[in-house]
Amino acid sequence: MVEDYDVLIVGAGIGGLTLGCALTSNGRKVCLLEARPGVTRSKRGLTLQPNGLAALRNLGLLGRVSRIGSETTRVAWHEIGGAPLATLDYSILDHPHNHLLTVVPSELELVLREEFSRRGGIIFESTFFREIRPNRSEQVLLEAERNGSRIVFSGKVVVGADGENSRVRQALQIPVRVKNYPDHFLFMLARPVASLQHEARQYLAKGKMAGFFPTRDSTYIFYYLPSRTITEFKSQGIESFKKQLVNIEPDISDSLSNLGSWEDLAETSARRVDVKSWVADRAALLGDAVHALDPSWAQGANLSLQDALALANTIERCFELNDFTAAALRGYEKKRRKQTEFVQNQAERTAQLTTTESRFYYWLGKRVLQRTGGNKTLMRTALMASCGLTDHFTLREMIRFVI
Repeated sequence: MVEDYDVLIVGAGIGGLTLGCALTSNGRKVCLLEARPGVTRSKRGLTLQPNGLAALRNLGLLGRVSRIGSETTRVAWHEIGGAPLATLDYSILDHPHNHLLTVVPSELELVLREEFSRRGGIIFESTFFREIRPNRSEQVLLEAERNGSRIVFSGKVVVGADGENSRVRQALQIPVRVKNYPDHFLFMLARPVASLQHEARQYLAKGKMAGFFPTRDSTYIFYYLPSRTITEFKSQGIESFKKQLVNIEPDISDSLSNLGSWEDLAETSARRVDVKSWVADRAALLGDAVHALDPSWAQGANLSLQDALALANTIERCFELNDFTAAALRGYEKKRRKQTEFVQNQAERTAQLTTTESRFYYWLGKRVLQRTGGNKTLMRTALMASCGLTDHFTLREMIRFVI
């Protein structure tokens, strides 16, 4: 038996669900294949920025998503054990959503799942993508496994929204380049902190960075350290780590009781993914499957939201023309690639300055922050870029950050 749909999406994360919502709103018959058995509570937060918020507005979901998050307009940067460096004020942006909204990712997924189902979409959970079957018809045939049985799905186009290790990308044999960064991040959700309800804070020192962002019911904390030190770091125990966090930000001293072991944290090593092509005949990729990036700019999910809307528009044109070739799908890649590569490159450069162990780059990073915080024009330029609202810096702008 073959399950027949208009569009097949592999991966029911934020990007895949957003694409599904956009397509079903146009009356398309869409199914999502998800390996996980359901949505589990996230151990981290997610900061939605103006570009991601605009995408949610276009879907008609911003009001609901805003209710599950905490809005922030200011991020105060400090040197660990030292003086304040800068306060970045997002309200200076000339944009309808000139703020940050920090949510718990699993709660955002639940909102998107509910809307996708309400619009007629189908989610197959505990369903593992296996292969794309060769065939000469006008349909793409996808084979998956569920409860030990093979299922065949048919659609006009398949989309890989299955992350940086995308199985769909592998099946399409699209060349990929992966760059492993020497960075390791720990993520956690602590209890709410009153002083952080309206201002996020980030702290840095050589080879160390920490951030504290309010969510609706908790405090999202992230902590950077070099990957080569993680084993030794963990051997000192969770209580030692909690003391370090309190030394960095004393206001959280009464908010860490829910963190009893390393199992209460999430962690990742940063990687960058670049691919030769985002599309193939009757297939496309989005999100981390094509542009995983350093988390320094917190843009991963925001870029995926933008990808999803751009790809939905392209797929609609393909239906109108009854043309799902790579050439017809290429408009999506052309619309999105320049901006994502700019964000990848600039996030990488920012990490070099804010997570560095180099004395020179650490000095330079502090200088850039201080100059940005002290000049409203520079601040607006920097925030436009980090919020996904531009796809380039001019040479003059790059020079002014330093000189």
